[in-house]
Amino acid sequence: MAYEHDELERMLKRLKRDFQQNVQPELKKHAHFISKSEKERMKRAKAIRKLRRKMKKIIQAA
Repeated sequence: MAYEHDELERMLKRLKRDFQQNVQPELKKHAHFISKSEKERMKRAKAIRKLRRKMKKIIQAA
């Protein structure tokens, strides 16, 4: 009986983690309308942040 309880707890924990990582961000994205231009602006800003992080790592490694 204790084994089944532990297995159930582990499965519940996995389900919660999956929800937080996959479902919640999608719900947040679709909470309100985002225009096409705003999506492009966000995409460009994300690319710039990613590039800056890469450059920072390269500079620190050198």
